[in-house]
Amino acid sequence: MQGFPEIAGGVALILFGVRYLRQGLDRLFGPQLGTWAGRMARGRIRAFCSGLGVAVVAPSSTTISMLAVQTVQAGHMTAGQMLAMMFGADVGLTVMVLLIALRVEQVAPLLILIGVLLFQFTRQTRLRGIGQVTLSLGLIFIAIGIIKRGAEPLAASQDFLDLIQIVQRYPIGLAVLAAVLAVAMQSSTATIGLVIGLAAKQAVGLELAVAVVAGANVGIVLTTLIVGWSRVESRRLAVGNLLAKLVIAIAVVAALGPVVWMLERLPGGTDRQVAYAHIGFNVLLAAVCLPLVSPIARLVTFLIPSPPSSQVETFGPRFVSESPPGSVAVAISQSQREIMRVAEIVRSMLEDLWQAIKTNNTQLALRVSERDDQVDLLDTHIKRFLTRLAALEPSRREAAEQMLQLRYLNQLETIGDTIDKNLSELAIKKAKLRVGFSQEGWAQLDDFHQKVAENMLIAETTFATRDRMLARQLLRHKERISQLDAELRDQHFARLNAGMAQSHESSAIHLDLLTYLKHINSSVSHVAYAILEDPPIDGGAEPPMG
Repeated sequence: MQGFPEIAGGVALILFGVRYLRQGLDRLFGPQLGTWAGRMARGRIRAFCSGLGVAVVAPSSTTISMLAVQTVQAGHMTAGQMLAMMFGADVGLTVMVLLIALRVEQVAPLLILIGVLLFQFTRQTRLRGIGQVTLSLGLIFIAIGIIKRGAEPLAASQDFLDLIQIVQRYPIGLAVLAAVLAVAMQSSTATIGLVIGLAAKQAVGLELAVAVVAGANVGIVLTTLIVGWSRVESRRLAVGNLLAKLVIAIAVVAALGPVVWMLERLPGGTDRQVAYAHIGFNVLLAAVCLPLVSPIARLVTFLIPSPPSSQVETFGPRFVSESPPGSVAVAISQSQREIMRVAEIVRSMLEDLWQAIKTNNTQLALRVSERDDQVDLLDTHIKRFLTRLAALEPSRREAAEQMLQLRYLNQLETIGDTIDKNLSELAIKKAKLRVGFSQEGWAQLDDFHQKVAENMLIAETTFATRDRMLARQLLRHKERISQLDAELRDQHFARLNAGMAQSHESSAIHLDLLTYLKHINSSVSHVAYAILEDPPIDGGAEPPMG
């Protein structure tokens, strides 16, 4: 039928624009968006205002969903706190739909021009992010214009109008279909934008549009549920939001006649009235459910209880999941947290292993060795998670960050293996042979271990902060460790030549400990090279494309 190809093309362009918008927001804000939101969201009202502000700045329902799941899974906010923030975000996201309804497609070419100039011909990451967001908005507005042109022949088709009259008799079915469409598109904006484009040419009535608005608002919450299903707190967040929206959606569909009557008395055409319906839905949601955040949180806690203690103790990844990430910046933030967790485990392995050597505690050495299985498990999950980012088409800087994380993770896994297969074996061997070190020799070894442990902490901090001064300090310490290793070996050989019996008995273990500690220090120092090779964030990370 004439008009459908234009409408399908317009929907496709909206989907591309929304996805490109999410990538632009990643480029512009990165993981900082979640940090800002977490700092602001203290108390129910502040959380609501925080969500409102974040959604106005970052008008992408999928980005907000991913941000919410990540923040809750990281433990920065409870499901109840994040629920209040989500109510604010729902209201903030309506600004985008209102802009679509205001027929701003006339300014779309100007937005595209500005966006291309900033994205194509600037070097700073933030300016390129602003350009990509501006370009995305222009594409979305042009898509609405295409849908409107495609709707003109449909509005004149009696067969289509008869079909719409039949469909409007089943508002519940329409709402369910809209929910499925929102999940498939991963965007409530795209679903509602399609209806606005059709309504602007009188191709659909307000009854159909309001049912679609209700369904699309419910459908986008299912995305949060799918993304956060693996963790209890994020599942509670999604279920709480879903229950709240379901109640409002059912009320709207049940009172469809009075709702349409009120909307028809508002100024503007049908397309604007659809946007008003979307705004009204989310304002009503916030007005009714924001005061009930605590009861809703208690209800979802009852519905989704914490797992038994035996399950709580099951070791596994906390911040990465098997589900594909929807945002490169959010995914990189998640993987960085998980890698920091690996670094903490490896540091604790070295500390406990050294205590096992000091006290001849073979059981402690064996337990440390078992902990390497945890490192291997997290290593597998994180690498699998990071390699899936290629499907999201990361920017050059994001790809460089991905490689830096993989390299540091690989070094941590190597250190874990060194502790497991080499140092643990030495600890058990020392205990079984009942050998000891000379007082001077042990003091030197212990001091050498402390320096390596300090460098591991510096490397961890360098990875977390990307501090270039710390990276240079880490490389200076690496050189000092190499010099100190040579000095300690010479002093050890001097004690052997002096005929100290204690040094003869423990010589092989002593030298092996120096070798493996030096190897660990060399491994953690690799992160410094990667950071010093990487240009500063605001210093022109990416050249113009083209």
